[in-house]
Amino acid sequence: MKRQGGAALSYAQSPDLKQKLALVFGEDEGVVGDTAGALIRAWQAIGPSSVRTLDEDDVRRTPEMLFDALEARSLLGEQTILRLRTSGDKLAPILKDVLALAAEGPDRLAAFLVVMSGPLKVRSKIRTAFESAPGVTALHVFADSASDIAERVRAFLDQNGLQIAPDALSVFVGGLPGHRSLANAEMEKLALYGMGLGRPISTADIRALCETNADESSRAAIFQALAGQVDTAQAELDRVMDAGGSPIGLLRQFELEAARMLAAHALRRGGEGNVGMKLKPPVFQSDWPAFEQRLRKWPVPRLLRLMERIHGLEAAAKSPGGGGLAEAATKALFLALAKAAA
Repeated sequence: MKRQGGAALSYAQSPDLKQKLALVFGEDEGVVGDTAGALIRAWQAIGPSSVRTLDEDDVRRTPEMLFDALEARSLLGEQTILRLRTSGDKLAPILKDVLALAAEGPDRLAAFLVVMSGPLKVRSKIRTAFESAPGVTALHVFADSASDIAERVRAFLDQNGLQIAPDALSVFVGGLPGHRSLANAEMEKLALYGMGLGRPISTADIRALCETNADESSRAAIFQALAGQVDTAQAELDRVMDAGGSPIGLLRQFELEAARMLAAHALRRGGEGNVGMKLKPPVFQSDWPAFEQRLRKWPVPRLLRLMERIHGLEAAAKSPGGGGLAEAATKALFLALAKAAA
């Protein structure tokens, strides 16, 4: 069944648990990722589970790995949730076979599967297959509007016990990037800034926040770690933490950069030209040599494993009592990855 917009987001938060297959696609990969994440959390609420990320190229070369993962049943009763990122219709024949298998009966598949993709045309083979197949769902999500972002910011601050003046909210939303993952990172920074103010966040606070260079330092630390520059990455990370940087915000920026690198690999495999300017945010020509060097160090399988580690750290940091471990765990991750890249 096809759902889009608000209906798609509502379904992801409270899905039909009898449906084990879902496609989430849209222009904004941040919204796609958040929607898929909500769906995975709903599936995890059923009981003990493990989440596994599959590589598109591995599945295309060895389709059996996907079918084995979908059909395998845990001896301990733990359920498996599979996350598969794809682009275009490269996996259309394989996914059609998966849908045919699922149609044989509600208990035919043991695992859950969410397929994540960028924008898909109306005649896309994957899209039409999911929209027409019984017992599965296709979720078409859209980029946030200004009012959507304002409501997300207000709700996020409410959850953190913070308030923001209406004019400050307008200024903050107006300066946000048009990308969900980046907006999430900026909201984390705003919440951290607002802790302990004892009053609503003002326009002056927004301007002061925008003037800080902590965000630029965070990006520099991430780039240096991915490039294998161990000492400089460690020093930059220490500066970010000493300035009050949020470990969760830093992890989200790390996840965003890993996702951007995955998108670059996908575009290059598809024979696209001028890849840097097609990424979000774009990689300008002056920055491309350094970005390409990091790409060579981080092929798709390594990036997928990195994202799984980031997701695990973020979940642990948000668990009761886990906040105090977030900074140490983030520093350990940076050091390990920098050494691996070196």
